[in-house]
Amino acid sequence: MNSFSPLTGFIALSLYFLTLLCLSFYRSRKATLEDYYIGSRSSTWWLITLGMISDSVSGVTYISVPGSVATQNYSYMQVVFGYFLGYLIITSVLLPLYYRLNLISIYAYLGERFGSHAQKTGSLLFIASRTFGSAARLYISVMVLHQFLLGPAGVPPIFSFVIAMALIVLYTYKGGIKALVWTEAYQSVILLTAIFILAIFFWNEVNDPIQTILAPQLFVTDPQAPNFFLKQIFGGMLITASMNGLDQNIMQLNLSCKNLKDAQKNMLTLAFTMVFVNFFFMGMGALAHQALVQKGAPIPAPDQMLSSLIFNHLGSTAAIIFIIGLSAATFSSAGTILPAIASSIEIDLLPQRLRNRLPVRVIHALAAVLILVVIIAIYQLKAKSLIDVVLRCSGYTYGPLIGLYGLGIFTKINLKHQRIPYLALSSIAISAFLDWNSVSLFNGYKIGVELIAINAVIFVMLALSNRTTSN
Repeated sequence: MNSFSPLTGFIALSLYFLTLLCLSFYRSRKATLEDYYIGSRSSTWWLITLGMISDSVSGVTYISVPGSVATQNYSYMQVVFGYFLGYLIITSVLLPLYYRLNLISIYAYLGERFGSHAQKTGSLLFIASRTFGSAARLYISVMVLHQFLLGPAGVPPIFSFVIAMALIVLYTYKGGIKALVWTEAYQSVILLTAIFILAIFFWNEVNDPIQTILAPQLFVTDPQAPNFFLKQIFGGMLITASMNGLDQNIMQLNLSCKNLKDAQKNMLTLAFTMVFVNFFFMGMGALAHQALVQKGAPIPAPDQMLSSLIFNHLGSTAAIIFIIGLSAATFSSAGTILPAIASSIEIDLLPQRLRNRLPVRVIHALAAVLILVVIIAIYQLKAKSLIDVVLRCSGYTYGPLIGLYGLGIFTKINLKHQRIPYLALSSIAISAFLDWNSVSLFNGYKIGVELIAINAVIFVMLALSNRTTSN
């Protein structure tokens, strides 16, 4: 066991947050509502790209993706290759649409194309998915930080959850997107520096690091397996096209670019970068697993593998770097969601007469409370590994969105928009039934990340039976 001091870690983390808050407050000076929504459309594209690295990684990726190597080899990279294709769809199809319509909320497109119920449905699906997804990511990361910083003092985890959300509100409340462009870039620099240094630590703990990195299997060729490579690639493509391209959170940052060309450069650069970053994480996972094997240490649950090696075997310096890197991943991915949820609620859901009575920054704070409630619920349910849960949740919520946008962009049909919320709920319910019973219904076949495609197809089939006359 090492001599890691929780007090030292707490001081390092406090200094990190102090610099983050100072940067946020500096960038938020004289921030207007247009700055809050879309940064006055004046953001530098490469700063957004840099910031999106930490936003895309998240605390779940930081912890769960390296840990998954112990049980799933490099099969997660199949999903990442799909992510790359998804970014290309966003670049070539969705961004030109959003810029042509000069949107603030991307779900306004659904309102123009089909009617107000479609816009509200899109917003609600986004809010539901991102609320749970952000809560899950924060939960797993804050629990790790709590375990080593405040847990030894007997402080209950709920206290750490409250403090985490309060800090996120502090640095996002005033400036919104204008401040986030800079704070996210700062946190990405911290995150990338941390994982590079940790990789050096892991490299030095293994006898043959190159062979260790190259050993895990990449592609799964069994068509019956949930992680069969074609399913993973196709599912990853749809997940990114929806979780990024149909997601107010990510698109709000893209829409703050100066023009469409800059937004497209941002997405293309991010596509290549995330393949490299995710493989780097997988390699770290292989090294960490082999280091534990060589030390004769027990192999913990996937979400605990990195922290077990670092805190039990690598010393205080590695532990502090791990904490700072995890904090950067956690608070970056969580920070961008509050302005996105607040903007979507105000623009897509609130009637005009309520918008002046309920300012967007008040909604911002209420959204933080909602996420906090979900985090506490996850804690009470004692949830385990969450990366698969987050991906599964996206399959349920974003399937109808893919169907709606697909019908809107690639067809000229009209829908009975009052029925769209019920069609979305029906699609989700049917998809859930097929998902839970796929092994018995389909001769042992287990639905994986392709759930999102199945859901989208079901929605389209239901919607086509409720269409009106063609244009």
